[in-house]
Amino acid sequence: MTEHLQTKIKEEDNKVVISRVQDVQSILDYNKEKQIAGTVAGSEMRHVGQIPFVVVEKWISESGLKLGSKDFAEYVKK
Repeated sequence: MTEHLQTKIKEEDNKVVISRVQDVQSILDYNKEKQIAGTVAGSEMRHVGQIPFVVVEKWISESGLKLGSKDFAEYVKK
């Protein structure tokens, strides 16, 4: 899930700007493949998809919550 994850650091207007970027095409392709395959008959659970790590990092930053906490799980459901 963290493949192709990069940290870019640059100076802009006398400030250091740090950005995180990720090539998410392989994750999107995987999610589409799973969607087309559908759910396993009789299964109570269904694979919804993988979330790119840069999105998870953004949610952590926005919410101020800890990854893996109950509150973060609730935040992600929104």
